[in-house]
Amino acid sequence: MNICFEMAVNALDVSLIISFLIQYFGYKAATPVKYWGTALIWLLSFSVLVFFSWSHLYETYASALQILINILFCFTLLRGSAFQKMFMSAFIMGLMAIIATFTTLLMAKLSGNQITFLLDRFSGIRITSVFITKLLFFMITRTILRVKEIGKIKWIDFVPLVIIPALSMITITLMMYAAMQEPHIQMIVFYAVCIVLLLNILIYFLFVRLGQTSRMRTEMELLELQNECLQENAKDIESMYETVRSLRHDLKNHLLCISAMAEEQDVDNIIKYTNQLLQRQNEVNKLIMFSGNKVLDAIINSKNTSAEHLGVQVRTIITTSLSEIPPEDITIIIGNALDNAIRAAKDSDGKAVDLHIQPQGAYDSIIVCNDIANPVLSGNPMLHTTQPMQYRHGFGIKNMRHAVERNNGMIRFYEQNNRFICDILLLNLQSRNE
Repeated sequence: MNICFEMAVNALDVSLIISFLIQYFGYKAATPVKYWGTALIWLLSFSVLVFFSWSHLYETYASALQILINILFCFTLLRGSAFQKMFMSAFIMGLMAIIATFTTLLMAKLSGNQITFLLDRFSGIRITSVFITKLLFFMITRTILRVKEIGKIKWIDFVPLVIIPALSMITITLMMYAAMQEPHIQMIVFYAVCIVLLLNILIYFLFVRLGQTSRMRTEMELLELQNECLQENAKDIESMYETVRSLRHDLKNHLLCISAMAEEQDVDNIIKYTNQLLQRQNEVNKLIMFSGNKVLDAIINSKNTSAEHLGVQVRTIITTSLSEIPPEDITIIIGNALDNAIRAAKDSDGKAVDLHIQPQGAYDSIIVCNDIANPVLSGNPMLHTTQPMQYRHGFGIKNMRHAVERNNGMIRFYEQNNRFICDILLLNLQSRNE
């Protein structure tokens, strides 16, 4: 009965940990592989816990190995950044070890028994202790799921966030063994464990706060970029209107001049003069996008201006305004795709970029196609950036993928006929609601 009980406890521990990580991060893809992978990780974790349970009275050693298993699980099957996965893998195991130690010491204090009695005897106190441990763990993890922040954290902040839970787990283990060897210090160890538990909970809220700060910083950078694009767009439109007003104001004089040259049959000067007028007209005919989405228009018009300075032609066809997509995601997806396309096209022979945005069934299709001087994917299949990590150079392919995922979409990159193609599908609002 005791063996069956301990194995059931181990199975429950593994299930609680894996369930929490899945709910916190979410699966990368909705494929059957995730179920097989989860089952294998569960079996591996369960085997580790069972082994240490049988070989040690106090099995906290298993927590250290379980951290590595959690990291493996998160990196292979779950979404999220590497820092977040490593932190939560360490934090959740430290939290479980601290709660188990806290409950054991609490029950020992309330029952007047020594710790070893609770750990190596199958009794009602042991069952109660395990029940309270799992209940506390469940309640705390549910609270964490309600209070979470998925943001980018700098590595210099991340290091102490991971080290502190890991050191706490080691400290708890040492204190527990000290209490087992010297029962008279159980009360002191109990208070120390309470403090460590509180510190680790505060560490999590520090993690959340850093994530919020990072998210706010990113949002500010996006707003600044949007504002710059809107200002440049306004200048372009004002310049266009000024040129139109000038042409309209001088139209009568131009016609009179052409008429006079026609009466004199001065064909050469007529051709020269009309060519000059057409050149001025072409300046007005530069791309000024009016899709109905201010952010989309500003991004495209701003990038088109930048492309002109580099000698790159941007050809655009838009039949949907992407009004259902959040402005910050439009900035990340369209801005970064055009930045990369223009930068690559300027070194090519064709020097052209095509942007097509149109509905495609339940999705909005975004295709950015640009000429390239040399193949890209063969030498850089993961599309790692070669530019300084500044928001003015785009938010990166990784952030593009995250923005596409947030909108239940898909993104792929391929090359065809000396052109690089970024093909994006974003689920439209009507399909999301169905």
